[in-house]
Amino acid sequence: MRKLLCVGLATILLGLSACSGNEDEVIEEEIISNPLKIDSQVLLNLVNDVRASGTTCGDTYYPPVDAISWNAKLEEAATNHSSDMYENDFFSHESPQGTTLTTRLQKVEYNYSTAGENIAYGYTSEQQVIEAWLKSQGHCANIMNGSFKEMGVGRVGNYWTQNFGTQR
Repeated sequence: MRKLLCVGLATILLGLSACSGNEDEVIEEEIISNPLKIDSQVLLNLVNDVRASGTTCGDTYYPPVDAISWNAKLEEAATNHSSDMYENDFFSHESPQGTTLTTRLQKVEYNYSTAGENIAYGYTSEQQVIEAWLKSQGHCANIMNGSFKEMGVGRVGNYWTQNFGTQR
């Protein structure tokens, strides 16, 4: 019976965890492989604080820009991409199957006039990932882009995706 239970759990977890006598290991692996709850308000506050004060990205100073709001469709597209990176073990804006930000936004029916994306790996908190993006000239420029009016962030494991956009 225990063997059947282990096989069933392993199948449910899509092979992400070897079956062992320790249930905590299986539960921990299951949690990591699913989208992790992020604090959207913390992320939004961190981004809007920087946008309100202006900042230097690499060698370029960006003056203050308007605050952005959270968008559930951008969050869904971001979570989908983080999940894809996690499940297929890659780290890129384009998936091995050729999926790009454009196709991800089309899939969630986010009709945009402008859009951008930041990705990160290895960070365990909202504060850490925003600080890392701000240290990268291109990612920081996305955060400070006044054309963007909305954002959404998704995290699976330690794969993070931040999507920005402005709806048509």
